[in-house]
This record gives sequence, structure tokens and C-alpha cells, in this order.
Amino acid sequence: MPLPFFKKLFASTEINTLAESLVNELTRRYPPSMASGEGRRLSPQAVTNILESVINKGVSKSREWNLGLFGKARLGNAFRWALTDKGYPEKFVETATEALVIYVTRQGDRKSAASGKA
Repeated sequence: MPLPFFKKLFASTEINTLAESLVNELTRRYPPSMASGEGRRLSPQAVTNILESVINKGVSKSREWNLGLFGKARLGNAFRWALTDKGYPEKFVETATEALVIYVTRQGDRKSAASGKA
């Protein structure tokens, strides 16, 4: 019985792949050069909408995979590193990573709370 738990805990390949795919989508829709203020600018609302869309995909997958505390932390770190590798500014990396971790954590808490009340 413990084997599936440990498999999920240490299966970082899927988590890293998810983080990379989230960052690739973000890069496609909001490149690092735009985040640095070069070229065309997007409104703050447009950037928020893009981030929410990307983060919601991460939340959906974390719920589907039933990620625990360590999995969520690993996703946040992999997302941070992938954003940094793509060349996003540090402030943007901090904000985007914090948003992902908060939403992934809150969605998991809501699911637990909902199932506990039933």
C-alpha cells in the first residue's frame, strides 16, 4: 500500500514536465521580453488573465494527481526555476510562483474541506 505514496512523492519527472509546459505556454503568450518592458506592452488585466489561465491548468493537474504538500512544493520550485531559465525578471518570477503555490494550495484545501463536510 505505501508504494503508490512513495511513487507519487518521488516522481518528479511528471511535475517537472508540468512546470515546463506551464512556462512554455506562458512564454508563448507573454514572453520574457514583454515582462522586462521591451516591445509591445500588455495591460495589467491582460497579464493577470494569462497568468490565471496558466495557473488554472496547474491547479487542475495537481488536483487530478492529488499532489500532497511535497508535490505542491516541488511544482512551485520547478515552476520558479523554469521561469528563471527562460529569462523572466526576478519580480515577475516571484509573483507568478507565489500565485501558483497559493492557488494550488487553496484548491487542495477547498477540496479537503468540501469532502470533510459531506
